[in-house]
Amino acid sequence: MRPPMQLFRQISRNHILIFIAIVVTIYGSFLASAFYLKVYSIGVLVLLIPFLEIRSHHVVLQLFALFFICIQICSIAVYDRLPYELLLSSQPLKPAFKHAFPIALASCAIAHLIFLKRANLITLYAIQFPLMLLACTWYIRMNLIMNNCRHVDSPKAVYIQAEVIQKCPVCCDIHELLVSFTYEDEKYQFPVEVHPKTFEQAKEGGKLNMTLHPGVYGWPWYHKEMKRRYK
Repeated sequence: MRPPMQLFRQISRNHILIFIAIVVTIYGSFLASAFYLKVYSIGVLVLLIPFLEIRSHHVVLQLFALFFICIQICSIAVYDRLPYELLLSSQPLKPAFKHAFPIALASCAIAHLIFLKRANLITLYAIQFPLMLLACTWYIRMNLIMNNCRHVDSPKAVYIQAEVIQKCPVCCDIHELLVSFTYEDEKYQFPVEVHPKTFEQAKEGGKLNMTLHPGVYGWPWYHKEMKRRYK
């Protein structure tokens, strides 16, 4: 049996980061009492990416697969349950990228300074920086969407009649209609969840009343679940 000190010396930086990632994932997904704590937990996972120690391509796949799983679990608990969605033409990718680039670069620079003697500049800036940039862009984009889609009464809200293209098959007591409409000379088509009675009454080619909200930042959005708000 190995002495405790020898076992302790075998614990690497990656072991510590993986342990932190698992703890943060469990806390953010199941234990956090406030919504903002769930959001911050995803940010912590993203910020850990530059501090991983990459020694081989095999380790790269294992580490980032694990972190991707942790981030995905937290995102399902937070973002995938949000009741609103932006139009495709309103996705804030450019502003998210502009904010993400300096954050990703600064995070990699901090990791470089902390592990100055052991840092591999090639893997840090050629592999981890692009991954960090993608993760930061995605994270900031989702936060911009959440801030933009706060429901406030506005005279700029647009009331439209969407055309029902088809009734989607019912699955797990989820009733969805595939609808289509034109907004600002662009045509949109997507499924929306509706009340079971609305689903029964709907006919292909019929109309569905919808509301497009202007958004705090001016990006139009709609409710994904129309069980109570629409008929």
